[in-house]
Amino acid sequence: MRWRKEPDHKLIALKDVRRLTGLDPVELLRRPDTQKLARIDESGTREEVVRVPVRLLIQARDEEPFA
Repeated sequence: MRWRKEPDHKLIALKDVRRLTGLDPVELLRRPDTQKLARIDESGTREEVVRVPVRLLIQARDEEPFA
């Protein structure tokens, strides 16, 4: 069996940044190790995405209050 390294980053849509991390997009992009990118599909539709460290997503999930 091959050893597989877990991913360090995840791409998330810019419009979903606040919901998934709890941070404003501008605030998130000020942090080190984040990057704003654009994805263009075959039809030419452009989507803004952010490369976010997985640990930020885990922290945001752990800090959510239970309903």
